[in-house]
Amino acid sequence: MSKRLIVVDVSNFIFRAFFAIRPLHSPEGVPVNAVHGVLSMFLKLLSTYRPTHVLLARDTKGGSFRNELYDAYKANRSEPPEDLVPQFALIGELIDQMGLPYSMDDNYEADDIIGSACVQWKNDFDEIYIASGDKDLMQFVGDNIYMLDTMKDKLYDSEGVFEKMGVKPDQIVDYLSMVGDTSDNIPGMKGIGAKGAAKLLAEHGTLDACIEAKDTFKGKKLTTAFSEYLDDGLLSKKLIKIVTDVELGHKASDTEYKFYPSDELIEYLKGLGFKTVLKKLKDMQYQIAQTEQNDGGLSEPTVFEKKAIDTELVAISSEEQIELLKKQVKESEFFALHTEYDSEDKIMRNLIGLAFSFEEGKAYFLDLRNNKNKELSLELLKMSWGDETKKIQTEHGKRDYTYALVNNLPFNARVFDVVQVHYNINTGGNHSIESLAQSIGEEVPPMDKKNPFITELDDESALQFAGLRAAVIFNLSASYKEDLKKHALEEIYYNVDAKLISVLASMEKEGVLINPAYFSKFEKELTEKIDSIQAKINKYSENEVNLNSPKQVGEFLFNELALPVVKKTKTGFSTDSEVLEDLASRNISEVPSLILQYREIGKILSTYVKAIPQLVNEKDKKIHTSFNQHIAQTGRLSSVNPNLQNIPIRSETGRLVRKGFIASPGNLLLAADYSQVELRLLAHFSEDPTMLKAFNDGIDIHTQTASEIMGVSVDEVTSNDRSKAKAVNFGLMYGQSSFGLAKALKISRRDAKEYIDRYFERFNKVKSYLDSLKEEAEVKGYSITLNGRKRFLPDIMSSNRNIKANAERMAINSPIQGTAADIIKIAMINIQKTLEEKELKSKMILQVHDELIFDVPENELEQMKAIVREGMEKVVNLRVPLSVDMGYGVNWFDLK
Repeated sequence: MSKRLIVVDVSNFIFRAFFAIRPLHSPEGVPVNAVHGVLSMFLKLLSTYRPTHVLLARDTKGGSFRNELYDAYKANRSEPPEDLVPQFALIGELIDQMGLPYSMDDNYEADDIIGSACVQWKNDFDEIYIASGDKDLMQFVGDNIYMLDTMKDKLYDSEGVFEKMGVKPDQIVDYLSMVGDTSDNIPGMKGIGAKGAAKLLAEHGTLDACIEAKDTFKGKKLTTAFSEYLDDGLLSKKLIKIVTDVELGHKASDTEYKFYPSDELIEYLKGLGFKTVLKKLKDMQYQIAQTEQNDGGLSEPTVFEKKAIDTELVAISSEEQIELLKKQVKESEFFALHTEYDSEDKIMRNLIGLAFSFEEGKAYFLDLRNNKNKELSLELLKMSWGDETKKIQTEHGKRDYTYALVNNLPFNARVFDVVQVHYNINTGGNHSIESLAQSIGEEVPPMDKKNPFITELDDESALQFAGLRAAVIFNLSASYKEDLKKHALEEIYYNVDAKLISVLASMEKEGVLINPAYFSKFEKELTEKIDSIQAKINKYSENEVNLNSPKQVGEFLFNELALPVVKKTKTGFSTDSEVLEDLASRNISEVPSLILQYREIGKILSTYVKAIPQLVNEKDKKIHTSFNQHIAQTGRLSSVNPNLQNIPIRSETGRLVRKGFIASPGNLLLAADYSQVELRLLAHFSEDPTMLKAFNDGIDIHTQTASEIMGVSVDEVTSNDRSKAKAVNFGLMYGQSSFGLAKALKISRRDAKEYIDRYFERFNKVKSYLDSLKEEAEVKGYSITLNGRKRFLPDIMSSNRNIKANAERMAINSPIQGTAADIIKIAMINIQKTLEEKELKSKMILQVHDELIFDVPENELEQMKAIVREGMEKVVNLRVPLSVDMGYGVNWFDLK
């Protein structure tokens, strides 16, 4: 019998499982969807590919040597979702219960373990499969080593790698060194894309050979890449190169594996609340017992097949089919319409596919690629989008509405967006259409992240990709309508979120102008500042310090300068911002403060000043950010490409980024910002008399708070007192503890506790209100906003104190943050309606937190001030007035 080893990238499995499986909770209220997904993936791997040997490669909490080489390595990755964190330990226990061999090392990553297993054990097995989605690992493919993409059930050999990546496996390291890897924040060489790198390696073979030949290269981007960004490429190569001599802790023979569903495993899974898989495992136990009776040996694992989709897909081609499709569009009030585009570019993209579903189990696809069926598609869109009696089901209503606006197509139909509805029903879930399909036992072809369009698919694949999506959207809609009704969420969806879709689409289509000359000048200034800071720091050291390397910075600060060590990590000295701020506050050296400045300026330079001009649309020279209303669980809007919510406003350098956003020629920008809206909502909800009086009398709430907790008159409050009171106001509203407040204010926990006690003594109704939020969420299982938006909190019933405390914090802040989010959304809807009714030329172009930005002709400025103030301040009746601060100017920064 041939020996087959499968080496599994466990982290890859965990994150894929978490985002693919709808939220599930154990009887104790602990999230377990990732555990369920990983178990299913393990069982499928074992049953489909039948390995004789298995090794799981696991990551540890610590960093690796790569973080010492480059402190920005994987720095772009956010913390794991809060519902995933408690599942890591559960998955570790699952691995133990299944008896799966694994290897992990604090100094190396899972990739290094996988690479080491491939190299060290290559001759011990007939075949080695690498089960991972990581491109880096393709460097090992060849001979008896294959890459296994379990998402697509596809096995890659050397030719498969070349077909997918455009380079041979032994060129992968050099290829990624040039193009970089955004998932790991590896820079690559700016100016060289995937096609360019593949072409260079086809001509020269290796990066070293390219470097030798660089003087012969032509073209500004290429020559600049090899002159200014070569060091980035060489650094990237060090980061990408995988270590192959890690001590694995096993011999090859130790990884032999035959799965048996033990009683202990079944009891463990029963405790997690799994039911369907338990039946399968018990059936497997029975099958194995029967086989042992017959021949005394263990049987091969049972194959668990995925549910097949029984959907008829029709590719529209004949005149008869066209007429039938038209008839169904004309006669149907409800139907699913799925669109496919050829680009993310909101202004330039083309519609390349339409898929319709009018009944369960059937979908039609009209292929519009290569300029086919254009006239027919316009006719169908006018019949569907243009008809106000139609109720169209979709997964991306805003994208369609934006396309209609850009191309002057009527869009009067009502939209039922299944992704947005799923967000309303389950804010914490995965809202992708792939995940939604799985939630009802169906499956759609996954999107290729490298090329997420059907442009290059063959006809059958395009039919499957688009047609199945339309069918799933239709199937989801009926149950989702019932769910909205069952959970009393119809009002928030139909009157807020659905109406906002067209408003956001209008804003995305309009875009905002930027001043490229300003960004260019600002880039130069910040680069000079960074160079100046580097030069100052170099005076303190015998050798130049790489300020992007935590290891070098740590050795410089604590060995060379002999500064007191504040904190250590597994890999050495900690040099995080908390440590540097502590050292800076001691005034024993200017270096920590300089490093903080260097990091702040460097982040602003790379994330905003350099990046924003690259996002300008070629046609209209504007930035067209994308607004998301189904990401933040509190209901707040977010934005991407660029993320305008994260532009720093607490530092002068960060605020200056706003100077680059400008009004259209002859216009002004008008900004309107809610003043302390969340504290006003706290006053309204709690009905605290002290807070109500302060807001109704126009007294600054932070000054009033300082006066109350410090026992002085309002006139005696200093700016420092007010700052502390501000931290107390916001901290306690978000469920902050005395430990958190002490850390924020840099005071003792005892002093922080005294502040909190005095605050709740003076604002006693606030305390009872916040406590009531936790109690109400525990009874109902959710928190709720003034307008009925719900955030379901199953973890509030958890017996795990940390998990429960986290849910309690959400129960406190979600009603306030969520109501603030709803208020500005409703204001946006009302203001947009007024602009259209009055046929004004002014445009709403941006929303950032509690602020709205408008592009306004000068002759409409006074009228717009009145409309916006009325629209924002009178949007809801509260026990205290809403207040809006306004400013106008030629750019976002210089507002009067």
